Amino acid sequence: MSQTRFTPDLDLDGLSPDEAFAILGNEIRLEIIRVLWRAGAAHVYDDGSDAVEVVSYSELQNEVDVDDNGKFNYHLSELAPHFVRRTDDGYRLSSAGKQIARTVIAVSGAESLDFSQELDENCPLCGATVAATYEDQWLRVGCTECDGLFGDQAPTGTLFLTNYPAAGLTTRNTKQALAAGLYRCALDITYLMYGICRECAGPISSSVTVCDVHERDGKHACDTCGTPFPVWADMRCNTCGFAKRLPVEMFATGLVLATELTGNPELDIDSPAVDDAIELLQNNVETNVSMEPLRVSLCIEVETTVFTLTLDDEMNIVEFNREPRTDTVVS
Repeated sequence: MSQTRFTPDLDLDGLSPDEAFAILGNEIRLEIIRVLWRAGAAHVYDDGSDAVEVVSYSELQNEVDVDDNGKFNYHLSELAPHFVRRTDDGYRLSSAGKQIARTVIAVSGAESLDFSQELDENCPLCGATVAATYEDQWLRVGCTECDGLFGDQAPTGTLFLTNYPAAGLTTRNTKQALAAGLYRCALDITYLMYGICRECAGPISSSVTVCDVHERDGKHACDTCGTPFPVWADMRCNTCGFAKRLPVEMFATGLVLATELTGNPELDIDSPAVDDAIELLQNNVETNVSMEPLRVSLCIEVETTVFTLTLDDEMNIVEFNREPRTDTVVS
């Protein structure tokens, strides 16, 4: 049986993804990473600084609890230099080693989280009760009655869905978690729209599919494509495979929300809320599609500002403008 490789032609600093998985697939090596993380986590910890906390060879071996010098030295050497760095004074984690440690911390405690609860707002599509759930590192807001916004592209009833590390929920209530989740999602989208993967900084490949006979009855999905949206985009990292498949409107509104949030010197990630974002998507986005060549033009109104975007068939931004609304009434 042949093995499936992740990006088989990729060679990062002499270390392939398969080799990285093999190196980390050992209890002793992961314990070395854990010990070095605990030693340096409370200190200034910048790869570019000489003032980082290091652990001597003997102290590290004692903490990992491996008596056999040859065995310990072998496992430590396997981690260097990609995950562990050796200095004149001892050992510390590399940037990649810290990333592994942070990933483990981020997903810890997911099994003990009970995050499911009904929310105060109602579904913007049908008015029914809306509930928030958390499962498999995914934070989801869904309608308890209708099919939601995504058709068969997401669990039935889904109105909002984003990957969310469990550790981020331990100090936030539902409203705060959803606001942070929306902000994270908007930033992910912004990176993708500018051709950068936020996970590994790799390049992005994109494609667009259009429902040629898109028809909707009110707020119901189209019978042909099964969703309320005529144009969908797939954006995927060529290096690590991080990807999002979303309606073009969601990519555009995510970019706009991130532009609004990061452009505000008094940043408040509690605004907009998820229900505000859904309301924006439903009522303040106008989409026009032209063919040969394919162009998707969107007009998005956010409070007193109008954003206009034009995207091509690879989600390149052909046009991006923001102007004040001319019909804004000042009371």
